[in-house]
Amino acid sequence: MLVRRRSAPFRGRPVSMPAPLAGAFAAVFLVAAALCTVSLWRRRARHEGPAAAAEANHVVMALAMAAMVLPATAAALPPVDGVVLFAVIGGAWTVRLVALLARGRALGSPIGGDRCAAHPTHLLLSNAAMVVMYAVMLPSGGASAAAGAHAGHGGGSSPLALSAVGVTLAVYLLVHAGVTVAALARATAPVAVTVGGGGSGPVGRFVDAPAVQLGCQAVTGAGMALMLLVH
Repeated sequence: MLVRRRSAPFRGRPVSMPAPLAGAFAAVFLVAAALCTVSLWRRRARHEGPAAAAEANHVVMALAMAAMVLPATAAALPPVDGVVLFAVIGGAWTVRLVALLARGRALGSPIGGDRCAAHPTHLLLSNAAMVVMYAVMLPSGGASAAAGAHAGHGGGSSPLALSAVGVTLAVYLLVHAGVTVAALARATAPVAVTVGGGGSGPVGRFVDAPAVQLGCQAVTGAGMALMLLVH
């Protein structure tokens, strides 16, 4: 006789946020993910591995945050899995950062040009912010190894230390968003874009516009910072 196992309930601390604000955050993050996804598809013929990887990373972060703020989808990615996922992605950017520094290679713009920033330090810190957000959501019992490895709520000064790291990352993200907006405000000439297919109609020109790409990056970064502060 087959016995169907019930799925385990969500065990973690959900994001504490009023429903209208959570809906607004989710909408912003989903729009950002959609724009980056369309941009990735349109520029698929441009062999820029780091830029494409950065854009894909932004898509994953935006989707994760959209799921995180909504009660109905908060359990889509369990906190432990979220900690591990973004720790691995952040580790990959750390490896790239070390490799570029060892070779004396340029790290690229921390803001980005006509696409989201592919600077490894910025992406490392952004993924660290995601790790902190998921670590805060871990159960207070700290029953998993990941909780202890990533400053979970096991006791002592860990919650305070995690909060301090979160605030520091939030300040960085807010400054980065502000600098991005300032760079867009100073820009006077559009950046030329070569697309990988699909024509260049009004929708394509809108998606490819640097103001849309970098504005989306700034809004996502600011939203990530606010989520760190309200956790």
